[in-house]
Amino acid sequence: MKRVVCSAVLSLVIAASLGSASALVDSRGHRAALKLCKQKYRNAVRGAKYLRSTQRKARIEQARREREDCEKLASK
Repeated sequence: MKRVVCSAVLSLVIAASLGSASALVDSRGHRAALKLCKQKYRNAVRGAKYLRSTQRKARIEQARREREDCEKLASK
């Protein structure tokens, strides 16, 4: 009886550790994707600095929409 309980507990511990490891990998990938989205947005805003007023506003708005789309795709 003691052997059955010990093996059951051990298998649960192993399953829990493997489950959390895969969750961490997904979390790292998600954070990396979001970081890339934010970096692209920052670069677009920096590049828009040299445009005229109306073009600058349009480019920043376009970059904001692209960032939102990128973040939506990264959450999947």
